[in-house]
Amino acid sequence: MGKRILLVEEYVGFRRVFTHAIREALVDEGLGVAFVEAGSLAEAHSRLREGGLDAALIEVTIPDGNGLGLVGEIRAMGALSKLAPMPEAMDAIRRLTDAGSSEE
Repeated sequence: MGKRILLVEEYVGFRRVFTHAIREALVDEGLGVAFVEAGSLAEAHSRLREGGLDAALIEVTIPDGNGLGLVGEIRAMGALSKLAPMPEAMDAIRRLTDAGSSEE
């Protein structure tokens, strides 16, 4: 069975880029993954309460909170052992998009 990964990122286009790239990489390795997406801190909390997650990728800047704070909350709960804040990658994609590059 594949892993379930929580992806917290406010922009749908950026979530598509990440989910596509990660799925492609894992398929090449013979692994499956399902993404549970959240566009805000409130949605992330809701997805965490639903349970069944194996890992999380969390954008540091989210509209209604702070991704690093969410990482701390998850660690304190002991909910997930694999967490990855994504500040640099998301900032780079935003800069490219702002410069006129496509999100897709």
